[in-house]
Amino acid sequence: MATPKRGKQYTRYGTKDFTFETDMGFETKLMKSGEVRALVVAETSKMAGNMVKAAPRGPHVTTDRYSIKKNIHPYVEQVGDEWVGYVVVEESDRARHAMLQERGYRDPAGRRHAGRFYLRSVLLSERVE
Repeated sequence: MATPKRGKQYTRYGTKDFTFETDMGFETKLMKSGEVRALVVAETSKMAGNMVKAAPRGPHVTTDRYSIKKNIHPYVEQVGDEWVGYVVVEESDRARHAMLQERGYRDPAGRRHAGRFYLRSVLLSERVE
Protein backbone atom coordinates (compact mmCIF):
# COMPACT_ATOMS: atom_id res chain seq x y z
CA MET A 1 0.00 0.00 0.00
CA ALA A 2 1.27 3.43 -0.89
CA THR A 3 1.92 5.98 1.80
CA PRO A 4 -1.22 7.97 2.54
CA LYS A 5 -1.41 11.55 1.37
CA ARG A 6 -1.53 14.26 3.94
CA GLY A 7 -5.11 14.83 5.09
CA LYS A 8 -6.32 11.34 4.17
CA GLN A 9 -7.18 8.53 6.54
CA TYR A 10 -7.33 4.89 5.47
CA THR A 11 -9.58 2.40 7.18
CA ARG A 12 -9.94 -1.32 6.39
CA TYR A 13 -13.33 -3.00 6.44
CA GLY A 14 -14.34 -6.64 5.89
CA THR A 15 -12.41 -9.82 5.32
CA LYS A 16 -11.27 -9.05 1.77
CA ASP A 17 -9.05 -6.14 2.81
CA PHE A 18 -11.35 -3.54 1.31
CA THR A 19 -9.86 -0.07 1.81
CA PHE A 20 -12.24 2.82 2.40
CA GLU A 21 -10.69 6.29 2.05
CA THR A 22 -12.05 9.29 3.98
CA ASP A 23 -10.88 12.83 4.58
CA MET A 24 -9.54 13.70 8.00
CA GLY A 25 -12.23 15.50 9.97
CA PHE A 26 -15.12 14.72 7.62
CA GLU A 27 -17.49 14.63 10.63
CA THR A 28 -16.68 18.24 11.44
CA LYS A 29 -17.20 19.30 7.84
CA LEU A 30 -20.53 17.48 7.78
CA MET A 31 -21.79 19.01 11.03
CA LYS A 32 -20.89 22.53 9.83
CA SER A 33 -22.68 22.07 6.49
CA GLY A 34 -25.76 23.93 5.38
CA GLU A 35 -27.77 20.72 5.02
CA VAL A 36 -27.35 19.91 8.73
CA ARG A 37 -28.32 23.49 9.60
CA ALA A 38 -31.47 23.21 7.46
CA LEU A 39 -32.37 19.95 9.23
CA VAL A 40 -31.87 21.50 12.68
CA VAL A 41 -33.95 24.55 11.66
CA ALA A 42 -36.77 22.30 10.42
CA GLU A 43 -36.86 20.15 13.56
CA THR A 44 -36.60 23.13 15.93
CA SER A 45 -39.38 24.96 14.08
CA LYS A 46 -41.57 21.85 14.19
CA MET A 47 -41.07 21.53 17.95
CA ALA A 48 -41.81 25.24 18.50
CA GLY A 49 -44.97 24.91 16.40
CA ASN A 50 -46.14 21.95 18.50
CA MET A 51 -45.49 23.99 21.66
CA VAL A 52 -47.55 26.88 20.28
CA LYS A 53 -50.40 24.47 19.49
CA ALA A 54 -50.29 22.98 22.98
CA ALA A 55 -49.92 26.29 24.83
CA PRO A 56 -52.99 27.51 26.71
CA ARG A 57 -54.98 30.25 25.05
CA GLY A 58 -55.48 33.52 26.86
CA PRO A 59 -58.80 34.86 28.05
CA HIS A 60 -59.41 36.66 24.77
CA VAL A 61 -60.47 35.08 21.49
CA THR A 62 -57.50 36.66 19.74
CA THR A 63 -54.13 36.41 21.44
CA ASP A 64 -52.39 39.61 22.43
CA ARG A 65 -48.67 40.23 22.23
CA TYR A 66 -48.04 39.17 25.83
CA SER A 67 -49.80 35.80 25.58
CA ILE A 68 -47.93 32.52 25.85
CA LYS A 69 -48.58 31.56 22.22
CA LYS A 70 -46.96 34.76 20.93
CA ASN A 71 -43.84 34.29 23.06
CA ILE A 72 -42.50 30.93 21.86
CA HIS A 73 -39.63 31.33 19.39
CA PRO A 74 -37.15 28.89 17.81
CA TYR A 75 -33.47 29.85 17.48
CA VAL A 76 -30.58 28.03 15.79
CA GLU A 77 -26.93 28.88 16.33
CA GLN A 78 -23.55 27.31 15.80
CA VAL A 79 -21.89 26.08 18.98
CA GLY A 80 -18.37 24.84 18.44
CA ASP A 81 -18.43 22.50 15.46
CA GLU A 82 -22.17 21.82 15.29
CA TRP A 83 -25.58 23.48 14.93
CA VAL A 84 -27.82 23.62 18.01
CA GLY A 85 -31.53 24.47 18.08
CA TYR A 86 -33.26 26.18 21.01
CA VAL A 87 -36.91 26.89 21.72
CA VAL A 88 -37.24 29.97 23.93
CA VAL A 89 -40.48 30.31 25.89
CA GLU A 90 -41.60 33.72 27.11
CA GLU A 91 -38.53 35.86 26.68
CA SER A 92 -40.68 38.94 27.26
CA ASP A 93 -40.70 40.09 30.92
CA ARG A 94 -44.39 40.91 30.74
CA ALA A 95 -45.32 37.37 29.69
CA ARG A 96 -43.28 35.69 32.43
CA HIS A 97 -46.28 35.11 34.66
CA ALA A 98 -47.39 31.95 32.86
CA MET A 99 -44.13 30.14 33.62
CA LEU A 100 -44.45 30.94 37.33
CA GLN A 101 -47.54 28.75 37.58
CA GLU A 102 -46.17 25.22 38.01
CA ARG A 103 -49.40 23.24 37.96
CA GLY A 104 -51.79 25.87 36.70
CA TYR A 105 -54.54 27.56 38.67
CA ARG A 106 -58.25 28.24 38.83
CA ASP A 107 -59.43 31.83 38.57
CA PRO A 108 -62.16 33.25 40.84
CA ALA A 109 -64.81 32.21 38.29
CA GLY A 110 -63.66 28.57 38.58
CA ARG A 111 -62.05 28.26 35.12
CA ARG A 112 -58.92 26.12 34.91
CA HIS A 113 -55.72 27.69 33.56
CA ALA A 114 -52.96 25.30 32.49
CA GLY A 115 -49.46 25.46 33.93
CA ARG A 116 -46.29 24.60 32.11
CA PHE A 117 -46.95 20.88 31.79
CA TYR A 118 -47.89 21.49 28.15
CA LEU A 119 -44.17 21.98 27.42
CA ARG A 120 -43.31 18.71 29.12
CA SER A 121 -45.94 16.84 27.14
CA VAL A 122 -44.59 18.21 23.83
CA LEU A 123 -41.00 17.34 24.78
CA LEU A 124 -42.05 13.80 25.73
CA SER A 125 -43.92 13.36 22.44
CA GLU A 126 -40.88 14.59 20.45
CA ARG A 127 -38.49 12.19 22.21
CA VAL A 128 -36.95 9.63 19.87
CA GLU A 129 -36.44 6.24 21.46
